[in-house]
Amino acid sequence: MSDKSELVPKLIDAPDWADNMARKYASSALSTFILHGNVLDLVEYTQEGQRRFLPLVDFLTDVFFAQRSLVITYDLSSGIQCPQKEMRATMLKSVRALDTIRGTDYADRGLPKDPLKAIELIKRVIRGRLASAKPSDKRIALIVKYAETVFTESEGGGSVPDRAVNIALAELVSDPDVLMNDVTVVLVTESVLGLSKRVQALPSGATIRIDLPDEDAREHYIERVNTRAELGIGDELIQVLKKHTSGLTLMQIRSLLQEAKLGNVDFGKPDYIYKRKREMIETECRGLLEFIEPKYNLSMVAVHDRAVEELKRDSKLVLGGHLDAVPMGYLIAGPAGSGKSFLIKSFAGEIGIPCVELKNFRDKWVGATEQNLEKIINVLSGLAPVACIIDEADAYLGTREGGGDSGVSSRVFSRLTSFMGNTSNRGKILWFLITNRPDLLAMDLKRQGRAEKHIPLFPPDEEKHYEDLFNVFKRKSGIECEFETLFDAPPKGAALKLSDVQSHSGADLEALLVRAKGIALLEGREKLAIDDLVSCLADYMSPVYPQQVEYQILQAVAESTSRSLIPEKWHVEPMELTHRIAALKPFV
Repeated sequence: MSDKSELVPKLIDAPDWADNMARKYASSALSTFILHGNVLDLVEYTQEGQRRFLPLVDFLTDVFFAQRSLVITYDLSSGIQCPQKEMRATMLKSVRALDTIRGTDYADRGLPKDPLKAIELIKRVIRGRLASAKPSDKRIALIVKYAETVFTESEGGGSVPDRAVNIALAELVSDPDVLMNDVTVVLVTESVLGLSKRVQALPSGATIRIDLPDEDAREHYIERVNTRAELGIGDELIQVLKKHTSGLTLMQIRSLLQEAKLGNVDFGKPDYIYKRKREMIETECRGLLEFIEPKYNLSMVAVHDRAVEELKRDSKLVLGGHLDAVPMGYLIAGPAGSGKSFLIKSFAGEIGIPCVELKNFRDKWVGATEQNLEKIINVLSGLAPVACIIDEADAYLGTREGGGDSGVSSRVFSRLTSFMGNTSNRGKILWFLITNRPDLLAMDLKRQGRAEKHIPLFPPDEEKHYEDLFNVFKRKSGIECEFETLFDAPPKGAALKLSDVQSHSGADLEALLVRAKGIALLEGREKLAIDDLVSCLADYMSPVYPQQVEYQILQAVAESTSRSLIPEKWHVEPMELTHRIAALKPFV
């Protein structure tokens, strides 16, 4: 067995994944590597004192495997290729010898693109080279691009050719001659979940993730583009741009900067950068998540004074950089219409970090749901710090058991809970699980280490609550009124009584104000009169049953992780709380 350490490139400031791969290969324990994640981006490295950026496959062929005598690349579109003319001549020489033996004519008519034929041919070429007496002939690397399209994971094992090509690869990488010599197989894929399980389980293989570029890599690349394209970006602005481009690949950053230059956009305007970043990520994620632009901060939240105070304390920790003292996640529980989503979006506006909402990532195709989740996880990891909202969490996340979908739901649940519980993301990814039925949410998601702080919200029940809501909705919707308060008698019209509105939620009041504004506008008035609101209240029938509302309130009380967050009215002994919830259960 040769000393493989001499084939490991001497790189300075190479990515962690490249160092990891070099160490594993030099140990002679592994010869097959699955590279996944941000594989369509540029790789930053330093060699001979020069900072350079290359596409991943070019980095592998020209740098990482620079000392190999034969490097072969393959994908369904380009077929079998070699990065250098000398290597291609060597390859064709081996193919021609095989043509003579096996009665084929690949050397003259073209190398096959069909996966099974191509992998079988490559396997024979490698074995032929290993039979050579020259040690240099045995230094070989095979790179399969878009590996998930070649070694596919199919329901029921796939077709016969699909299974055969997986077996061909397994035979190649498990060949004793391959393991004992300087042969490396690299499979490149965006999502490892699209690969055949047989390929993922190869005993001589290792799976290595390539992350989105970190802040240093983004800074170095922005400096490079700035110099080469003569963008005229100053050092201070580069420091701003490197932070605002989190979650983007280096290729996307180059596109963004070039677009800004062509459009004569001021690079000092973060709004443009944020807007284009949002568009790029949403396009890449194909509707799996949606960016939310918080328009307000916690000063716009009414009624929930206790919750606001709690979140303001946490916002000070985030803004002060004390991320190790911030909860991993929050569970926001309360009855429908209590303002749960508005509270969290206002909190995101308070701390000034990107805010995304997870959309439906489940798909009918085999493996697609898991791949979609991996895409979301990759983006969230690159965007950090970020607030991630999961509305209707009880229905969205499911449980560990799943059922009726070949285990997809349980695998998704397990992967998501594992990611949510990763303590290295504390303060970087803030999770917000929003639900009015926390009792339906799996215990694994609600426990400490994931959704650590449970904040209950309650409906308005005092004049002050409704007055505060009224003022917030006026500012939010731009409603002009002839009256200043709800409960003080105006010059014209009758004042409202608390009993007139007490059965309505905050969402009800906002909808009623908008409806009353419409009445005023239809009558040619710009300002809302108290009688407009009174008539809407008299006509309105709330579709929410009071038993359901009380049940949701009591569930929020039961879930709270802090006594101080519960109003005196709802302080209930645990045994009584259990009995009241059980009594209301039939009405839900």
